[in-house]
This record gives sequence, C-alpha cells and structure tokens, in this order.
Amino acid sequence: MMSLIAAIAVVLADQTTKLAIVSTFARGEQTDILGAFFRLGHARNSGAVFGIMRGLGRYFTVFSIVAAAVIIVVIFLARQAQRRVRVGLGLVLGGALGNLIDRLHYGAVIDFIDIGANDAVRWPSFNIADLAITVGVALLVVSSFKPGTQHCQDDSQGNIF
Repeated sequence: MMSLIAAIAVVLADQTTKLAIVSTFARGEQTDILGAFFRLGHARNSGAVFGIMRGLGRYFTVFSIVAAAVIIVVIFLARQAQRRVRVGLGLVLGGALGNLIDRLHYGAVIDFIDIGANDAVRWPSFNIADLAITVGVALLVVSSFKPGTQHCQDDSQGNIF
C-alpha cells in the first residue's frame, strides 16, 4: 500500500506541475526564480532522464512500460520489505509512469526545472518524475546496506575483499 500511495502522489504532483508549465510557458520559454541559479521553463526531452540519449523516445516508451510492469511485480514481492524499500519502489514507479504519460501524450517528456551557476554551467533540465526516480533509487541503494552487515572482510594480511 505504501508503494501505491507514493506512486500515485508522484504521478499527481508530476502531471499537475507539467500541466501548469505547458499552460504557462511556450516551448523553450523560461523565467528566473532565484536569479540564474533556479529557473522554470518549458523543455521537451525525447531521451532518458536528464536529457541523455535524445531521439530514442520510442525505445524509452517501450522501456518505461516494461520497467513499470517489472516494478509492479517487485512491489508485490516486496510487500514485507522495509518501509523505505517500499517507498523507494513507489517513487521509481510513479516517476516512470509520470514520464510514460508524457511520452504517450506529447511524444516527449516535459522538463521544467533548470538549475545552475550561470548560462555556461547548468544541470540538464528535469521534472518531478525524474526527481522521484532519483530519490527512489537512492532509497533503494541506502536500504541495501543493512546495519550490522559486513559488506567486505579484512583478512589477516590487510587485504580487503
């Protein structure tokens, strides 16, 4: 249930903000919020998260559908997992679904958050779905390190493996 709530919250927040952006900004238009550091604008991304591999939108549509199906199965199998695992899976699912909706509706993902130091040093534009995927994966990675579990061993000669 926790995963489902997280996924629904992400999809609603993601799609609501994207609708506001599309109805407020023309494609390519942006405005400074905190000077050049934080801007909002309307960009379209036919590639993967943070704009990598542009132009492969069809493949990412198929990948998103398959990924969402796999995540749903994993969520079902992880019903008894730690809360942060379930939330992490829900965030990843919600982000994948949010961007999939864009790909199906617009043919590309709507990105609108733009941060950087100046015009020369900018992080690729992103959206709430991208942020949720990133945070969800981080939660899953953190959850893989259980307290008290030794992940490497030190032998008597000082070699760590």
